[in-house]
Amino acid sequence: MVMGTNDKGVYLATALATPWQKRIALVIALAALMIFAVIVPFVRTPLLQMPAFIPSYEAALYFIDLITAILLFDQARRLKSISILVLAAGYLFDAFVIVPHALSFPGAFAAGGLIGGGAQTTAWLYVFWHGGFPLFVLAYALLRRRETKSGGLPPATGWTITVAVLVAAVLALAATLLATWQHDLLPVVMRGGDYSLLVTKGISPAVWLLTLVALVALWQRKQRVVDLWLMLVMWIWLFDIALAAVIGASRFDLGFYAGRIFGLIAAGFLLVTLIVEMAQLYAGAITAATRAEEKLILLGRVQERRPLERRRGERTTSSYIQRENIARYQALLASPELDGAQRSAIEKLLAEEEERYRAAGEG
Repeated sequence: MVMGTNDKGVYLATALATPWQKRIALVIALAALMIFAVIVPFVRTPLLQMPAFIPSYEAALYFIDLITAILLFDQARRLKSISILVLAAGYLFDAFVIVPHALSFPGAFAAGGLIGGGAQTTAWLYVFWHGGFPLFVLAYALLRRRETKSGGLPPATGWTITVAVLVAAVLALAATLLATWQHDLLPVVMRGGDYSLLVTKGISPAVWLLTLVALVALWQRKQRVVDLWLMLVMWIWLFDIALAAVIGASRFDLGFYAGRIFGLIAAGFLLVTLIVEMAQLYAGAITAATRAEEKLILLGRVQERRPLERRRGERTTSSYIQRENIARYQALLASPELDGAQRSAIEKLLAEEEERYRAAGEG
């Protein structure tokens, strides 16, 4: 379905953020910063080892990212936006990479993980996961600016959506194969449960900086709703990476748990707003359909009250009423909120009224 200009305004991907939404996002961002500041001094405090935490946390994260991707793919199709398509592919890539990361985590399902590889596999899958998503977000931000300025990008279609899904799957598979089969080609970043080498070798700081770049790229003077909440996602991801892989240094310390909880919270922001948007669209469609039906009933009653035959002296008044009714029917047909049955009924009434108008003129 090709969306009209007015239709696009109701989607998160195109609607501008309101001052109220910006204030809510700012409050959440400041609250996250305060919590982060409180945790930092204790980030390396060892806590109870709970290998089951990873499957539980990443199962929730998988479904959040997957559902978010599906909803974004739907918006890309409706709006024919290639930038939204890239963002949807980023969330799908996230969901795909989470699976091998969880399966490879030592102790989660087996002592050495279930997918082979070695001691570095899980850490490198984390790097590919947290480094890959900001790249998708950065590509989205750049494409979005180009769409806004020139509109010269090709539209998102069923074919391009299929290609985007395949690209996300291939990239996730390539990352998994590199971290398992080609494990020895990657630098050593883990020593037992200690991953401080990720920091000293500059790998996790680079991922953190890449996330910051993606965050900055999302900023625009006229902020769209989806960009506002995506900025909040990337803002909290900065705390996730900092706690879990930059300031934190080992598995099962406070930073390990806190960083992942930050990541889980961040993942849910865009999904919640998309679900709220769906509920609002549904409620709006029901209201519009009810109003259209009421107008049809009212117009039908007016139609029934008209005499079948009119005297010549009444022809001027009759002609005026017919013109008014024709204009009303045409105005109703211009509404994008009608379904097929309503549109067909109004078109039938319009044709009958035009026929009567022509007959009265000939008479």
